[in-house]
Amino acid sequence: MACNPLLLTMIALVHDNRGALPGSRVELYGEICEVLLIRRQQAKGVPDNIPLNVGQQQSVLQVLALNLMIKQTREFTLAQGVGIIQKQLAAVAGNQIQPEQFLKHIENVSGLLVEKELGLYEFAHLSFQEYLAAAYVKETNQEKPLIQKINDSWWHETIRLYAAKSDTTNLIKAALANPTVASLTIAYDCLTEGNRLEPGVRQQLEAKLESDLESPDPEVSKLAAQVQLSRRLKNAVVSS
Repeated sequence: MACNPLLLTMIALVHDNRGALPGSRVELYGEICEVLLIRRQQAKGVPDNIPLNVGQQQSVLQVLALNLMIKQTREFTLAQGVGIIQKQLAAVAGNQIQPEQFLKHIENVSGLLVEKELGLYEFAHLSFQEYLAAAYVKETNQEKPLIQKINDSWWHETIRLYAAKSDTTNLIKAALANPTVASLTIAYDCLTEGNRLEPGVRQQLEAKLESDLESPDPEVSKLAAQVQLSRRLKNAVVSS
């Protein structure tokens, strides 16, 4: 995560505001969004012409992020953005704020959205889009789209971020039911990073991992070996 200069700057901004960094990636993204949506506005001394709290602003951006993920794109025009967010914005702000006004505020003040080229917008970094989409799925209890995309690498970071705060049982069941290299990759990540998992499903995945070490498919056996090595290295660091 920290190899990108923009993200490094935002991580430093969070550290300056908190005096420390959160313990997980998903918490860090949450802190970055909060800092950019509220504290950056305060630091700039910008008038509060968007009378929405962090949660309300983020709920609108979550709808935008999920829509872009579904369309498998980062880019949108202002007109497209207006169409995507207008219902959610009206739900949290009534008729106080126009969708175009909201989007331009997010661009000009928080920097979470940027105008990539004339008339074409995107989130400042794909990871913000992925995080906000994951947050939407978590808050609305709608994990079915993630389960359906278990083999789609476009969705894998969103799935990881969702898993960090959620029960990963259904996701891992889906991977075990259709055990491709792509689905098992995300399943093993969920095993490591997930918040909760039913013991029986954990045992099934652990057994799958052990058996895959002897798989005749070189990609499958390589993946299993990489997972095992990563876990051993992590355990060695923790115990040292």
